[in-house]
Amino acid sequence: MSDQFTETTSTSWFRRITGAFGGIAAGFLLVIVACGALFWNEGRAVKLARALNEGAETVVSVAAARPDVTNDGRLVHISGPVRVAAPPADPLFRGLALPVNTIRLIRHVEMYQWKEETRRETRNKIGGDTQKVTTYSYSRTWSSGPIASSNFKKPEGHENPDFAVPQNSATSESAAVGGFQFPGRILAGLGKTETLPPYQTPLAGLKKFLGNSFKVQPSADAIYVGNNPSSPAIGDLKITLTAFVADKASIVGMQQGDRLMPYKTSSGNKIFLTAAGDKTATDMFETVKSANVTKTWIIRGVGTLAILIGFRLMFSIVGVLGDIIPFIGDVFRFATGLAALALTFVLAPLVMGVAWIAYRPVLGLIMLMAGLLIAAMFLFIGKSRISARKTGTGTSSPASPA
Repeated sequence: MSDQFTETTSTSWFRRITGAFGGIAAGFLLVIVACGALFWNEGRAVKLARALNEGAETVVSVAAARPDVTNDGRLVHISGPVRVAAPPADPLFRGLALPVNTIRLIRHVEMYQWKEETRRETRNKIGGDTQKVTTYSYSRTWSSGPIASSNFKKPEGHENPDFAVPQNSATSESAAVGGFQFPGRILAGLGKTETLPPYQTPLAGLKKFLGNSFKVQPSADAIYVGNNPSSPAIGDLKITLTAFVADKASIVGMQQGDRLMPYKTSSGNKIFLTAAGDKTATDMFETVKSANVTKTWIIRGVGTLAILIGFRLMFSIVGVLGDIIPFIGDVFRFATGLAALALTFVLAPLVMGVAWIAYRPVLGLIMLMAGLLIAAMFLFIGKSRISARKTGTGTSSPASPA
C-alpha cells in the first residue's frame, strides 16, 4: 500500500468570483480587528510601563528570614533559598526517588503515530478556471500530542490508537522562601530541570495500570512501552519523568503577614514578579520592562501583517478577474500587492499614532506635528522642483535668426 497519493480538483472562474466576494468581507473584518488590536496594544504597553515604573519606585527589599508585620500592605522584594514542604508524586510511579527540593514532577509521554503531510499546487488555466493538485503523504513520527487519524484524507491503513498513558503534572502544595509561604505552583517554574534515569524508576505501578497487553521496559533515554525500542511500532510509547528542582527564588509582591500577594498600582495593573536565583528588585523590574517592549513590538508586527493580509483579501477579486488570461491575473496580483503594502504602511502607523495621542497626548502630538512637518517639507520640495522645471522650459528657446 502506497503512503502517498494525489488528488486533482478544478474550480470554475464563476465559483472563484463568488469566493472572492467572501474574501472582501473577511479582509475588511480582519483589517478592523487588527486596527483594534494595534490600538489596544499601545494602551496596554503604556499602562504596564507606568505600573512598572511606579512599582520600581515603591518597592523595598526586606529580609526573607522573618516577615516584619510593619511592611504589611507594602510592595516588597525578597530573595532566598526555597524549601519544599512535601514533594509531588506520580500515581503511576510510587516510591520514585526524587532529588531534594523537587517542586514539580512532569510525566511526558510520546507515542509513535502516523502523520499526514499535504502539498498543494494551483495551476491557472485560460478562461479563469483553476486546477488544484493536492498530494497527501503519510509517515511515522514520535509525537507528544494525539494526531487524529480520522481527519486524514485516507485514514485506511493509517489509524492511530489512543494514548494508553496520559500526560501528567504534579506540583508540591506549598513551598517557602525564608519565612514566607507560597503555593507550590507559584514557584514551580523557577527550578532547574532534571530528567530521572529510566533504569532507576520503579515500574510496578505502570505495569499494573497497563495490564498484560503492553510490554514495559527501561531504555537508554526513556521508559519504553512496546516490544522493541530500536524498531518502534505504531502505538508504542516513550515516557520520561522530569523533576523541577527549586534552589533560590526572588519574589516581588505586596506583603500580607507571611504571604506575598499581587500589588495593585494606581493604573489598575497588578504586580507580582518571580525569578529564579538571587535577583535584585531593579534587575527583576528591568527584565519585565524589556519583555513588555518585546511583546509590544511583536504585537505591532503581527497586527501590521494582519492588516496587509486583510487588504490582500479585499483586493483578491482583481486577480481573479484578470485570471481569464493567467498572465494578466499575475500582473494584477502584483499590482494589488503593492497597493496593499502601501495602504498597510499608511494605516498601521496612523492607528498607532492615534493611540499614542490617546494614551500619551504630549508625545503623540509631538510625533504628529513632526510627521506633518516632514510631509510639508517634502511637498514644498516637490512643488519647488516642478516650478523650476516649468520655468526652465519656458525660458529656454532657440535663438531668432538675424
